[in-house]
Amino acid sequence: MYYYITAVTHDRVPVFRSKTACEIFISQLKEVKEKFPFKLIGYVLMPDHFHILVKLEDNDPAKFMLRLRGLSARKIIDWLKEKEFWDSLLRLKLKVPQKRRNRYAVWQKNPTIIEIWSPKFLRQKLDYIHMNPVRAGLCEHPRDWKWSSYNAYQPHEPGTVPIEIDAVGQ
Repeated sequence: MYYYITAVTHDRVPVFRSKTACEIFISQLKEVKEKFPFKLIGYVLMPDHFHILVKLEDNDPAKFMLRLRGLSARKIIDWLKEKEFWDSLLRLKLKVPQKRRNRYAVWQKNPTIIEIWSPKFLRQKLDYIHMNPVRAGLCEHPRDWKWSSYNAYQPHEPGTVPIEIDAVGQ
């Protein structure tokens, strides 16, 4: 089953304005992909949210998101602490600590998860993902936004896109 998933940062803090935070997220996406294989169809990482289009073999998008959000949040918060980015941490601070005494949150709870039921709907969502930075005024053309799968669909040299996609139907 294919899923279109959106997750938003805590209080819409623009965590992903930082190249390092984007790299951390992409590395965690790769790690989840290695440990719990899925097919990556498309993605875009925006300053305060991401959209991802995936085909999950186990058809459990909640478990997928738990892994991705949990791993990325832990790494991002550790990085912010290590670099002593206290202003950023303050913006991610929870009013009430959560389970395991977590005092910070990178992600809002409840991501949006939509089942994709047709090839036309899949294409529509992929186009939406790729045009998201253009609509937000972050770039003029989708090829200019590094944190997207757009360039993975274009001819490119290996290693020039953050993470390769898997072709639909594989």
